[in-house]
Amino acid sequence: MTDMISCEEVFGVDADARSEFDVVCDEWLNESILAQDAEEDLVECEGCGEQWYAHQAAANGRIEWCQKCYKNDPYYV
Repeated sequence: MTDMISCEEVFGVDADARSEFDVVCDEWLNESILAQDAEEDLVECEGCGEQWYAHQAAANGRIEWCQKCYKNDPYYV
């Protein structure tokens, strides 16, 4: 079993290092929240399963054929 190390043990009395660490952690948290929000706005193409942003979908909120589908279609010129 491993012991948990607290931030106080790592940074000791170095307040500057601790504040820099907190800033970096806050940035990572904000980036992960934005990425998670972006994932919620994805729509799956019904033709190939490729993920596209919801604003690229048709008015009905669906993507029946996407650019990838057309490129793989032998009859598409």
